[in-house]
Amino acid sequence: VDLNDQQGNSVSSGKSKLCFFCREKPAIECRRERAHDFDQLRSFMFLVMDKYCRTQREERIAKKLSELAQQAILAEISLTPKPGLVDQVSSGSHADMDFQTFVDSTNAISLWFGELVREGFAFHEKDLTQALPRLREIGLRMESDMFEATGNVNTQKGIIFLMGLSLFACGKLLGQGDHFQVEEFRSIIKATCKDLVKNEMVNAVGSGKSHGEKIFLKYGFTGARGEAESGFSTVFNFGLPQLIQSKELNDEALTQCFLAIAASNNDTNILFRSNPEVLYAFRKLCKIALEDFNLANYVALIDFCKHENISPGGSADLLAVTIFVWLVIQAGDQKHFTF
Repeated sequence: VDLNDQQGNSVSSGKSKLCFFCREKPAIECRRERAHDFDQLRSFMFLVMDKYCRTQREERIAKKLSELAQQAILAEISLTPKPGLVDQVSSGSHADMDFQTFVDSTNAISLWFGELVREGFAFHEKDLTQALPRLREIGLRMESDMFEATGNVNTQKGIIFLMGLSLFACGKLLGQGDHFQVEEFRSIIKATCKDLVKNEMVNAVGSGKSHGEKIFLKYGFTGARGEAESGFSTVFNFGLPQLIQSKELNDEALTQCFLAIAASNNDTNILFRSNPEVLYAFRKLCKIALEDFNLANYVALIDFCKHENISPGGSADLLAVTIFVWLVIQAGDQKHFTF
């Protein structure tokens, strides 16, 4: 494109610019010599424009999904009151953290959400388990930022894992098409986490490094890894059906969604602090509170968690994932997430 002054004279920078097409000769030489075929130039021009539009689309999607993930996590944290969990007025069964700790932690880890989506866009291997090393690398950086923000308090290792997988799967799915499809989303999660329990828990018996690994060694419950390998079965079989009945994310809808998840989830956070008997008693109280939803039943559940000093952190993480999926669906028309 030539630049001209008000008199129509050509304005030049005085620099010799490389040809846009071959990047070898000055552009003026290629033009004078007609070095490139018109069809070549035209195809190349549309290729560059397509690449630009695709990049812009991916950045827009990454930004939107990052916003929804942060909104989902903050919605779970802000839900008040919650049994045994940190909320806006109580630290629940946690003496080393409060609401502000979680806000700071969320702000720290959310800076990586876009990177996780972009990993999904960029991943083209048939074997989705090959994505795990890269996702773990990002996850470890997120954990490092979390610990720095919280003064070495573990607030969100679980949600880093589960939301990280969710964002990657969304990037992979929307990199292939314009629509969010629940079953395809679940298939990506399952394929990415194929044999995760066997590889990291069954074959690693004796390590017992994390809370989840210790619980697996003691009771055989698979925790977050099992949930991921199942394609988030608790989220889609219990949490989302409950939440999808609501038209907005109010406290009542979120509380009932949490109860639906917690009544069905073998929460390893509870097991780490207690035993299966306490877990089953907790799940029974959740079921009662959900089926007969009133203040008395919910307070009884809160009092039980306080008395047993337990915290259903695993169920809280699954609530955040459920809210995220609900928000993604709502961003479209209840069926599709279109860009």
